[in-house]
Amino acid sequence: MRRILVPTDFSEQAQYAFEVAVSIARRTGAAIKLLHVIDAPRGTSFSATGDVIFNDNMEQLYMMRLLETTKTDMHKLIGTVEHRGVEVVQEVDVARIVGKIRQVIADDKIDLVVMGSKGSSGLDEFLIGSNTEKVVRTAECPVITVKQRQTDFHPREIVLASNFRREVGKAMEVFKSFQQLFDARIHLVYINTPGAFESSSNLRSKLAHAAEKYALQNYTINIYNDVVEEDGILHFAEDINADMIMMATHGRTGLSHLLSGSIAEDLVNHTSRPVLTYQL
Repeated sequence: MRRILVPTDFSEQAQYAFEVAVSIARRTGAAIKLLHVIDAPRGTSFSATGDVIFNDNMEQLYMMRLLETTKTDMHKLIGTVEHRGVEVVQEVDVARIVGKIRQVIADDKIDLVVMGSKGSSGLDEFLIGSNTEKVVRTAECPVITVKQRQTDFHPREIVLASNFRREVGKAMEVFKSFQQLFDARIHLVYINTPGAFESSSNLRSKLAHAAEKYALQNYTINIYNDVVEEDGILHFAEDINADMIMMATHGRTGLSHLLSGSIAEDLVNHTSRPVLTYQL
């Protein structure tokens, strides 16, 4: 791992994400980029090079002052988190937030995104979702979401929830690398629901086959019964007092996403534990 991206809005959760990123960077030697994006208002024009085109001098003056204030806030954030020995660079831009994050991931060859999340619920969640949720859905690298301060981030008990089908193979390599990074124990869990019920013996055989196929070490196999998958994952994580949850996401968008939802994105919204997601 060489490059970690931490998008920040200067909230408490964003600071917690920066602290987690520093902990990971100390273990891996990665450099961190702190990115703050001033969300371009609707109707904003951009040049061919991506620069904002201002409609008048007052608008340009306002934006210049906002950029200066933002840079001051960025310096304060960097000074707040002890990061001695970790390379930290910063970037401030005016753009569409999620689009800019995806661009930086591609241009800077980012290996990991660490983001703060306040979570959302109710009508707001259904209609628009959060920027964090959109990044989880679209990022082409692993994403860790953080809601609460993680003192000396070192997950030792990690839940890996999956249906363990063939397409999770690439994600499993990512998950194994995080397990090895922290010398953690992985708890493989399959949530058995009434709508897709299978016998425990069949499911245990499926999970054991997956563990053997991906050469997992230091793991447990678990079948957990619950009404819906998301609740089952949350309840299981609570039962074992997990430090982190890992899941693959299919990154559905549009009508399909609104109708069927995504378990990984729901978890990001509803759990206080860090969640590592990887888009298949």
